[in-house]
Amino acid sequence: MKLFIQQLGFIMLFTYTASLAAQENVQTVGELPSDIFETSGLLYFNGNLITFNDSGNEAILYELDTLSLSIQRRVNISNISNIDWEAISQDDEYIYIGDFGNNVGIRTDLAIHRILKDDYLNSNSVTATTIYFSYEDQQEFQNDGNSDWDAEAFFVIDNSIVVLTKQWKSLGAAAYEFSKFPGTYVASRVGSINNVGLITDATYETATNKLVVIGYSSILSPFVGVVEDLNFNSFFEGYTQQPLGLNFVQAEGITQTSAESYFFSSEYYSRQTPAIESPSRLFTFQLPIDEPVDPEEPEEPEEPENPEVPGETVEDDNLIIYKDNLTNQYHYTLSTNKAVYGQIIFDVLGKRVWQNNGEIEKEGVISQHLETSVYYMATYLEDRIIATSFLVY
Repeated sequence: MKLFIQQLGFIMLFTYTASLAAQENVQTVGELPSDIFETSGLLYFNGNLITFNDSGNEAILYELDTLSLSIQRRVNISNISNIDWEAISQDDEYIYIGDFGNNVGIRTDLAIHRILKDDYLNSNSVTATTIYFSYEDQQEFQNDGNSDWDAEAFFVIDNSIVVLTKQWKSLGAAAYEFSKFPGTYVASRVGSINNVGLITDATYETATNKLVVIGYSSILSPFVGVVEDLNFNSFFEGYTQQPLGLNFVQAEGITQTSAESYFFSSEYYSRQTPAIESPSRLFTFQLPIDEPVDPEEPEEPEEPENPEVPGETVEDDNLIIYKDNLTNQYHYTLSTNKAVYGQIIFDVLGKRVWQNNGEIEKEGVISQHLETSVYYMATYLEDRIIATSFLVY
């Protein structure tokens, strides 16, 4: 039993240390102006940041000072509307805006608009030309709820645009390529990756051929992903991903400011149950994010002293945690025929917040006061550990 506790402690210590390393790297610049409550893309150009609000808002680009975050200019794009703007990118001559938000997968008017940088610099009202596209392998366009045909990220490379989808169902992404010149195109699929989370923006550096993406998990924990040497023949080869040590932050836009320095923005997010409010903010970080020193490998656990009961399988052990809305207490139910030696609750950073080494009932109430967050309860059986996450609200 002691070895199992040591092994779990090793895992939680490593997770905690990695999260602290990320947190030390990420800095909050400040809250964005109230006019930009739904920031969805971010671009660093001419010493300032450019962003915008997403679906259904005005066709306006907001230029921000990187220190004060005050709005320096509002540039209206007079000949287009904002159906669902989700990302912004650039090349030497143009600024590109991705109007391809498509949560339920029914849009047939996916577009990327481009404006001349010279026009942007010289006027607060500009016009755009448009690139239309569709995905080569999308055959169905009915509304079945959240789809795998949404997109919130793209970048420009040579004469091409690459869109990265935001797959709500499979929590992955597919890359599609088409021309950056005005016209109507069928985008070719050039790669995909599974189970990474929801990718919400991307930035590409030509000099180093490095792609950096940002996104968030299903519980709004933002991450950064990197492809160091982009290869269209194996698009996501070498992809690595790290958490940014934040929670309940809906990361939406990313842009590069220097060799290893980046800004990213978050959209305003709130919900009533559980009660969560996260303001629209700007953050900065540097790559690489410092890696923690690897701890020594733990010892291999010994075989359990007591053999399993014949016919009993690992799947028979189950831990359920639920909230009683009448009393606001959290209950646990443990289904197992095995001896129980201990219970520990960890927070999302791996910090131990509650422990029970006494007599443990297989049904009970969590008496420890817990603030609103995500937690993990680990229960120590005679031959294994079972754990489950739960949300306190």
